[in-house]
Amino acid sequence: MRVLLAALTALKGDLAGNLGRHVELLERAQSRRCDLAVFPEFSLTGSVDPLRHPEHALAVDAEPVRQLAAATHRTGVGAVFGIAERAGDGGFFITQLYACGGRLLGAYRKRHLGEDEAAAYRTGTADGVFRFGAARFGIAICAEGEVDLPWRSAATAGAAVVFFCAAPGLTGRRTDPDGWRAGHAWWEQQGLGDAIRHARRHRLWVAVATQAGSTQDEDFPGLAALVSPDGEVTHRLPDWRPGELVVDLPVEVVVQPVRQAARALVVDDAGRTLLVRFADPEAGTNWWCPPGGGLADGEDHLTAVRRELREELGRDRFSFGPWIGRRTHTFRIGQRWMTQQERWVLCRTGPFEPDPGRLPALRAEGVDQLRWWTADQIRAAGVVTVPRSLTGWLDRIAAGQLPAPDTDLGC
Repeated sequence: MRVLLAALTALKGDLAGNLGRHVELLERAQSRRCDLAVFPEFSLTGSVDPLRHPEHALAVDAEPVRQLAAATHRTGVGAVFGIAERAGDGGFFITQLYACGGRLLGAYRKRHLGEDEAAAYRTGTADGVFRFGAARFGIAICAEGEVDLPWRSAATAGAAVVFFCAAPGLTGRRTDPDGWRAGHAWWEQQGLGDAIRHARRHRLWVAVATQAGSTQDEDFPGLAALVSPDGEVTHRLPDWRPGELVVDLPVEVVVQPVRQAARALVVDDAGRTLLVRFADPEAGTNWWCPPGGGLADGEDHLTAVRRELREELGRDRFSFGPWIGRRTHTFRIGQRWMTQQERWVLCRTGPFEPDPGRLPALRAEGVDQLRWWTADQIRAAGVVTVPRSLTGWLDRIAAGQLPAPDTDLGC
């Protein structure tokens, strides 16, 4: 599992600015081939006081939350992020949300509050253990470093890693580097010390993401770090400043058995590529990718490609080869996770129009459109493709730079 840990400045009540920073970091996480991006406590709303500013708290279905969830679909990177949550009955929670593939998959509400939080917030009751593929991860929030409950719950549920998301406000304002160093040293001793203690006790990896920098009325010490089950700090940012830390965790995300599949990059004489659109009405998402699908029993990849093109396009007149890359991706379909390993082959053809009569049979598989695209048309339309870097590969192929058969085509 590759994870981006964000030490982020989250300005209080600046929903648009905070959302933009989240999306920017998700895009950077995509470029680094990350599975998840983990953000601090209150990362989307800022560390607001809901009794003074209830308008800054968000319901879990609020528009900024939906937009951030949608960004996980566009980038192919899941996100763990924090809000001051407004409950339906008017109460408030400190909540970390988990979104992936355009869907909100979970919410963990802080179960142990700091002394200065009890007047404004309620405590949650449910465990914070979630899945990305085969991997289970737990969540603990800031003051919960002081107690054992969320860490024990994660270990008992089989989680291999806990994401420790925090926004510890510093006493007084920072006015010079010495003041920032002192505040950072305090959080190293307190927060990172808690992470080390719980990692050793429960044999967990602990990944820390902390708010960083100055807000309107409060400063935060900034820290992103990874702690091993032996209590060793294996990776960390150097100081209190905002930044991101990309870490590789020895946690398996691949779901067994892996589904083998093949896809055909069909390119006509004009350089257009034929794509099919998959739609997920439940999540409200869609994406375009080359035709193809899973191998049936006894099939090799080329046989599967030929069969899929006959089923989806009703045609056999293609020139196949060479093989131009591979993809392995783990994703959620319906209520289950699966991992698919694909081989891609280049298919040359003369121009033809897809038969719309094929669509009724394909809708059962989630396909609702077929059409030709140029790379420039894809970029102009801003549609989501699989892989996300498809236009770059199309440009290279048009220039005669064919990927090698074992090239990783990306998420």
